[in-house]
Amino acid sequence: MFGWIRRGIANALDRRRNSRDTAPRAFQDLSRELRELAEIASRVWPEEKSFQNRIQNIRDEMDQLDELTSKPEFRLLPLKKRLELRESLLHSKTQLMDTVSTAPPPTTRPQ
Repeated sequence: MFGWIRRGIANALDRRRNSRDTAPRAFQDLSRELRELAEIASRVWPEEKSFQNRIQNIRDEMDQLDELTSKPEFRLLPLKKRLELRESLLHSKTQLMDTVSTAPPPTTRPQ
């Protein structure tokens, strides 16, 4: 009997969560986290040139994302695109964390 109320509340909560997750501030926070992880990852393999190039690309893309989210036009992007961008950023964050956690130890000597 009250299923429509429950569905309405669930829909309102979903819209609120999506709005919070796709707000420009949320993307700026994610880009800051990715930039920090990229900095950590760059210290893991400082000698590997191709890896350092990828890290630099990540930094550049996060700078572009910050610039994009600071513009009012960002809110005009469709919700679906912003959700896809968020998922992509979260996937990149997971990959960077895996990279850092699987890094070889800096020395062969046991500590």
